Amino acid sequence: MEFLNHTINKDIPIPLYYQVKQIILDEINNEGVKAGDAIPTEKTFCDIYGISRTTIRQAISELVNEGYLYRVKSKGTFVSQPKVKTDLVNMYDGYNMELFSLSMTPSTQAIELTLVKANSEQARALEIEEGDNVIYLLRHRYADGMAMGYVESYFKYPLCDFLLKEDEETFNSTSVYHILAKSKLAKVKRILKTIEAVGATEAEAKLLNIKKGSPVNMCTNICYSQETGTPVIYELLKYRGDKNKFSIEINID
Repeated sequence: MEFLNHTINKDIPIPLYYQVKQIILDEINNEGVKAGDAIPTEKTFCDIYGISRTTIRQAISELVNEGYLYRVKSKGTFVSQPKVKTDLVNMYDGYNMELFSLSMTPSTQAIELTLVKANSEQARALEIEEGDNVIYLLRHRYADGMAMGYVESYFKYPLCDFLLKEDEETFNSTSVYHILAKSKLAKVKRILKTIEAVGATEAEAKLLNIKKGSPVNMCTNICYSQETGTPVIYELLKYRGDKNKFSIEINID
């Protein structure tokens, strides 16, 4: 048993529950235990480390809340599928690559492509008038068939009217940024991104198979033309907070 290789030090000022938590995390990160594996019971941990069940329960509960473990009633506690880590700088190519590195298969399903009237938020982002036509594209994102999030994109019209001629399979297999690059005026050069945590609505909870109010990572993008410097796309992306995380590397000279 992998957990027998670790010890708890009761003589240092680090809380015992935190030491247990780090031991479990080490085993997860080093693949001593893998996604779907059961971890020892609370009683077994107590016997291994000679500490109270309350201490063990606190460590496990925090890991459940943080998405590293999940509980199944009457069966035990299991290791969760690793969160998908996305590089904020290169997230458009990096998301699928990260899924592949986790031996997961990414997929996208285009749900709707149509003309709609811009509301005030979309109009402000695209620098157009409220009520102007925009192209609306809804896509769902999956990993091994599990819903991970969805993307709502609003394209400036008629600048991007050629998108309406594309078939659904194109949006399932090709980045919209690559499609837009067919047009010199629509090719995206710069993206202004905002990220915040929000609670899942009832509809989002149903789509993502989570509870209403569960944390969701919400990203809003305003994408600017390489040629004119004006907005081309306004996007709203929402991903499961328990299955996704974002990272960025900052170099300081």
